[in-house]
Amino acid sequence: MLADADVAAIEARIRAFEARTGVEAVTAVVPRSDRYHGLRWRAFAFGVALAAPAVVLADILRPDWLHAYAILFAVATILGAGLACALLATVSPAFERLFLQRERAEAEARQRATALFLAHDLFATPSRNAVLLLASRYERVAVVLGDRAYDGRVTAGEWKGIVDAMTPPFASGDALAAFTAGLDALEALLVAKGFRGDGTARNALPDRPLEPKADDE
Repeated sequence: MLADADVAAIEARIRAFEARTGVEAVTAVVPRSDRYHGLRWRAFAFGVALAAPAVVLADILRPDWLHAYAILFAVATILGAGLACALLATVSPAFERLFLQRERAEAEARQRATALFLAHDLFATPSRNAVLLLASRYERVAVVLGDRAYDGRVTAGEWKGIVDAMTPPFASGDALAAFTAGLDALEALLVAKGFRGDGTARNALPDRPLEPKADDE
């Protein structure tokens, strides 16, 4: 999902970040955080809701259109509009995403980040100081998840500030720029909090962006 040049750039930025802060950073890009099967039904309902008033209005404006098959025509039109929207949602992620609530997308992306954190043993650092920066492409949502070393030292609002730095470039499809912005903001925050690298910390986690395992999907 990332070009080789982007992967190399992210690895280099993480090495510099870890040297200065003394903490472990891991990045991950996932295609999506959930399947959201109900979105197609929402698209279907949207099509029906658009077509039904249109059919009623047409009957009011042109009562001469009424004929023996009027009911069949109305039902076919309404259901056809719903099916067309459901099909469009199936083939167009952008259209399907219109029916996804932002709160749901953020919750699913955070759950996916938590699952990756556990699946890849990111809690196994000696100082419990790993930070995961995750980008979920379908939802266009970024998540920053820190281990126990940040409890009481980094607030929820400060974590959100890192996410806010990542969101604009990621929304435009530039994952490299998003991770760079996130690491820049995270480095500034942690240095201000007193985190420093002394050159003795062991690099326990990979600098290369995580590739989700088969059982992560």
